[in-house]
Amino acid sequence: MTNPKVSIIVPNYNHAQFLDQRLDTVFNQTYKNFEVILLDDASTDGSQEILKLYKNHPKVTHLILNSKNSGTPFKQWKKGISLAQGDYIWIAESDDFCELSFLETLIPSLTEETGLIYCQTKDVDEKGGVLFDRVEYTSKMQPNFWLSDFEMEGAEFINKGLLVKNVIPNASAVVFKKSLVKPSFFLNSLLDMKMCGDWFFWMQLTKNTKVKFIKQHLNYFRNHKSISRIHEDHETRKKRLLEESSIRCFSESKYGLISHEMNLLLYKKWFNLHDKFSLFSSKFYRVKQPSTSRLNLLLNFIQFKLKNS
Repeated sequence: MTNPKVSIIVPNYNHAQFLDQRLDTVFNQTYKNFEVILLDDASTDGSQEILKLYKNHPKVTHLILNSKNSGTPFKQWKKGISLAQGDYIWIAESDDFCELSFLETLIPSLTEETGLIYCQTKDVDEKGGVLFDRVEYTSKMQPNFWLSDFEMEGAEFINKGLLVKNVIPNASAVVFKKSLVKPSFFLNSLLDMKMCGDWFFWMQLTKNTKVKFIKQHLNYFRNHKSISRIHEDHETRKKRLLEESSIRCFSESKYGLISHEMNLLLYKKWFNLHDKFSLFSSKFYRVKQPSTSRLNLLLNFIQFKLKNS
């Protein structure tokens, strides 16, 4: 496919201080066949006034300003994708930014078999200073595919990448086929997630397609105090582990894919967080081949403790 249309979805919530840079790097892309869908989830920091300035921009096909917060960014993803008219989707998170050549680099690398393509990322601070090169994020994985460009089947990508951790750490680095997105992706199991919803989304999206990676650093992932991935307090860490356990249950029950090593690590993380359950946790430490039934037992136990804590 030559010159496919890209739907750029910009979901925003209280990122007024970053919006100008984000929107500049969207509207000034050197690849020009795109539409822009602007979404605001009831911001209270003046974001909506900034977004209104783009209401009549020729590239903007939708500007939707929520009067009530939806409670999850993935409802905004769902809304944006449903409105999209393009062949491909780019979710350009409102606090991130990118090189102006982002689309011009990724789009020509697509083939009919490629369902998802993404590039390498650098983490930056609030002012845009580089904090971390994501090439280090996969440095302990063997083999480390992310040292060079690659394309692989989705099942292999899940088994060698997503089963270990979320090796697509930032949605802003990704372009994917709209036709691959199914209504079932956005069931409550994803919409209820606060930290791992993107990981779950990639797990579902990539299974029956090919994934391509471009090693160029074209994307900048903003780290700041309000990002949903920060989980320093006890309650947030509990919820993060609960979400991960849901993803691991899904990967085995739906695809038959399991990482025994990472499942055991998940057990240990959970019970290290709850020292008072050390007797119970010691029984799980002895499990060398965790199965779906044990994962579900852990999931049910965690859910019980969350409801009764």
